[in-house]
Amino acid sequence: MSNQPIPLSHFAPTHSSEVGKLVNETQQFIAHLSEKGGPDPSDYLMLNTLLQNFSEEKTQSMVSEAQLQKLREAFGDALSPETIQGWAYQQPLGYAGDFKIIEKIYNYERSPVHKLAKWDDFFHSQKAPKAVRNRLSLFLDQLWKTKMAHPSGTQILNVASGPGRDMYEALKVLGASDLRIDCVEQDSHAIDFAKTLCQEFHQNINFIHKNIFRFFTDTTYHLIWSAGLFDYFNDNLFKRTIRKLAKSLKPNGRMVIGNFSPDNPDRGYMELCNWKLIHRSKEHLAQLARECGFEDHQIQVEQEPEGINLFLVITN
Repeated sequence: MSNQPIPLSHFAPTHSSEVGKLVNETQQFIAHLSEKGGPDPSDYLMLNTLLQNFSEEKTQSMVSEAQLQKLREAFGDALSPETIQGWAYQQPLGYAGDFKIIEKIYNYERSPVHKLAKWDDFFHSQKAPKAVRNRLSLFLDQLWKTKMAHPSGTQILNVASGPGRDMYEALKVLGASDLRIDCVEQDSHAIDFAKTLCQEFHQNINFIHKNIFRFFTDTTYHLIWSAGLFDYFNDNLFKRTIRKLAKSLKPNGRMVIGNFSPDNPDRGYMELCNWKLIHRSKEHLAQLARECGFEDHQIQVEQEPEGINLFLVITN
């Protein structure tokens, strides 16, 4: 089988009769890669070209669950938890986007199983994991701005704090004096991991083992940050949570909410691996903020350098 990239238009189905051909060609190429021990960089363009077709809503509506399962079977052991894509698919902790997979992404983790390691190299080359890693510098920037504006004491709320890597990296740079971070996290294993990672900053970080819907506080915050939670919420839950958190913002406080953009080219690949998000555009995010009662001058939508992870910024 040739590894030469083929134009996207060659694959993109226009009606259901072409979907079977697309599935078969994708299945054969994935099986070929699995048999030879994973994709090499020279295979990436063709594999991405094939997988991107499954990001298209029109294509998704024509692909059956049986056809998707056929594609997944072609990966073989490459969809075991020994790979990052397999960890996403198998969900050993019971949910997508768990703290371990985020930590694997941050650390460029590579499978110790030689025949599977190339699949992790492919995974890390994608734009979506690059966008996740870009959250670290964005969090540092937000903390820096907040700390400079409130040098005598900075109150931060980190919602769905996961492995705590963003806090650890930021506090190593900024120092922890006069800075307090409350972390709301529903996974006790994530809290245990983050406590160990951030041990040197334990006096500045308070972990709260709660589902965000059961979290209530009288504390108010200069910055509320949530990078990887809201793109699992439908619009109603999104707005309900925004309204709830807004009550905990100090005057002139800022809320920063991450959400993947529909421009994510890896959506088909992620969903094939059972990692499903609700993608929202800049306009959609701004409209949801308006529906929560915020005015245009209070709303901004920023993005990380890949342009894939958007951040709704609401100023109180």
